[in-house]
Amino acid sequence: MASEMANFAEVFVPADAVVVEKIEQVEGSAVETSVGVRVHMKSDTMLMLSIRFPKGRVGPLHQHDDHETTCHLVSGKLKISIGGDTFVAMPGDTWFHPKGVPHQSEALEESVQLEVKSPPVKTW
Repeated sequence: MASEMANFAEVFVPADAVVVEKIEQVEGSAVETSVGVRVHMKSDTMLMLSIRFPKGRVGPLHQHDDHETTCHLVSGKLKISIGGDTFVAMPGDTWFHPKGVPHQSEALEESVQLEVKSPPVKTW
C-alpha cells in the first residue's frame, strides 16, 4: 500500500491548502453577485469544488455542453431549476446537471454547495 501512495500529496489535500477564488462569470455570462469557490481536488476525470452563496444570490440561467455536474447541498437552502423543473434543496439533498440542460439556482439562505464535475472543466 505504501508504494502505491508514494506521492501522498496527489491523493490528499488538507483544508488549509484550498484557495478561495471569486466567480465573476459562469459560462461567459456575468454574475450580479460574485461567489467564492474552493477547488478541493482535481483529477484527469473529475473536479470537486464547493461554492458559498450569499442569501439572495441568483445565478444566471446557463448550461454546460462539455461536462456534467452532480451537486450536494451542505448547508443553507437553494431554489434549483433544471430543464424547466424547480426544486427547493435542503441540506443533504443532491441533484444532477446533465450536459446541455439549462439550470439556475437562487440562494434562499446563505448556502454551501459541493459539486463534482466530469470531465474536469473550469467554467468561471
